[in-house]
Amino acid sequence: MITGPRSNFEARCRQRGYTLEQVLPCIVSQDGDTITVDETHPSYPRAKPGLGDMVAAGLDAIGVTKERAQAVASKVGIKDCGCKKRQEALNNLGRKFGIG
Repeated sequence: MITGPRSNFEARCRQRGYTLEQVLPCIVSQDGDTITVDETHPSYPRAKPGLGDMVAAGLDAIGVTKERAQAVASKVGIKDCGCKKRQEALNNLGRKFGIG
């Protein structure tokens, strides 16, 4: 359970692309401006995967994992394969276009 100001919860909902009406079932109690939320409830506003997360999952599904990319990068003398930076950049790009 998470307890805090309603305004913080509303902001988190907007940040993650949910309306308050969509997540009302996860609010357990309310006392003035303070609410208690069940973060294990199915309607809790979880972060949606971004574009970079989706690309990473797709590549992983066909065997192109971050570990394999790093192993190849190491063999050719590159310290970091750049997977994490690329994933973050794609997530940011996706947010600009409303993906994730």
